[in-house]
Amino acid sequence: MEYKMKNVVISLGFVILSVLLCGCQNQRSVKRSKNAFNFAKFIFEKPPTLNVFIRSIDINTGKVILRGNDNRKPSAPFTIKWGDGTTTEGLFPQEHTYSDRTKNYIVTIKANYPDSSFCSTEAFVRFIAPQMKTIPAGNKTPVTIPDIKIELGSRLPLEGMYKFSESLSFFTDDFFTLYPRKTIENILSVAAQVQMDLVNDDVFMKDNRFDQVLLRDADFGGMYSLWYTNPVSFGVGDYGLQGAVQWSSFFHEMGHNFTLNTPADYYFGGKTDGNANAIYSETMAQIFQHVTAYEMINNYKKYGLSEDLAYELRISANASFFWTVTAYNRYISSGMNFKTWNDPNSSHDETSGAFMSLAYKFFEHAELEKVDYCKALKRMMKFLQRFDEDWHRRYEPDKDTPEGESFRATMMVAALSYAFDEDLRQEFKDLNFAINDDVYLELLTGNN
Repeated sequence: MEYKMKNVVISLGFVILSVLLCGCQNQRSVKRSKNAFNFAKFIFEKPPTLNVFIRSIDINTGKVILRGNDNRKPSAPFTIKWGDGTTTEGLFPQEHTYSDRTKNYIVTIKANYPDSSFCSTEAFVRFIAPQMKTIPAGNKTPVTIPDIKIELGSRLPLEGMYKFSESLSFFTDDFFTLYPRKTIENILSVAAQVQMDLVNDDVFMKDNRFDQVLLRDADFGGMYSLWYTNPVSFGVGDYGLQGAVQWSSFFHEMGHNFTLNTPADYYFGGKTDGNANAIYSETMAQIFQHVTAYEMINNYKKYGLSEDLAYELRISANASFFWTVTAYNRYISSGMNFKTWNDPNSSHDETSGAFMSLAYKFFEHAELEKVDYCKALKRMMKFLQRFDEDWHRRYEPDKDTPEGESFRATMMVAALSYAFDEDLRQEFKDLNFAINDDVYLELLTGNN
């Protein structure tokens, strides 16, 4: 989710960790992905309204705090099955203390509505750290979490939008009471391997490596990418490692780091930054975070991940995709006010409808056409990696003009069309995207 700040690409991490299962029927017939995990139910079934998250877990006392909300605002209390044989009813927040802390638990939360329908969701309470293989030495995409303050270099002048936060520091050992620091580093390094493949290995590297570091920003309530630093980094508020680990949000920021550093010889970062950045940067980070989770969950054994960790990643990915669907539906219901320019003087983000629609449509078409998410995304990146001085000029990152808005929209719709080998112009015109037919045909012809 984008955070509104003038001229800066910042993404709020999602604190929700749940998987939503509503009691409703499919609304259309569709070919489903062959993989066990996908986002089809969010796309083709009635969207859920219930979401929950684990606010905190005290591994010493066993006390867990569960928070959440339901947009339907049911008057009846929620039913919570804590996974240890205990069932309670009530409104959020809810607390429970586990006496046996030698295992993990799946919590089931059910909302009951007056018309006898329901929505249920699951949350994952972890007391036992997951097991996974150590990333071998020589990995060219390592992610580390420093335990001391490090000095970051920068490829860009440290002024304006590229200043470092004064509160940027490191996560101390007390943040790793459950997950060992090395375990989180290994999991994120697997995600980086996946994303390197998704970006077709075409990314700016230093010494043939793409190092990333996860840094603490205690004064920030979300997460943000520092794609231009050396090593490449991202800032994380304390919530990211408290309670449920915010895996999907980590994948989102790493997605920014990869997609803003591609193509290697003329990368998007520094050229599309500012008020017009989101149509590219947020669209791609949204897609990358969810495709990364999809790949790791469906192939967890290949990456040396445990089954319980794959389940936890599934919950995290479903929770964040819930917001992608919510934002897309909100864009439609609010009149489809298409914008690619984020007015720095406004109190809200005018571009979120555009980039969330693009992200949503990527997954919708992957399911409709039964195309593997990874293959579609690699193909989409192949198109976008044609970015050059001409595209940069026509993108007009510093101008709020009809021509710039049209090129930005057309470029992204052409990329999505190329990904699925299907002309999606009319579909996006129906969503009020400012598509230029001549530019679209030019861009597609140039990619053949």
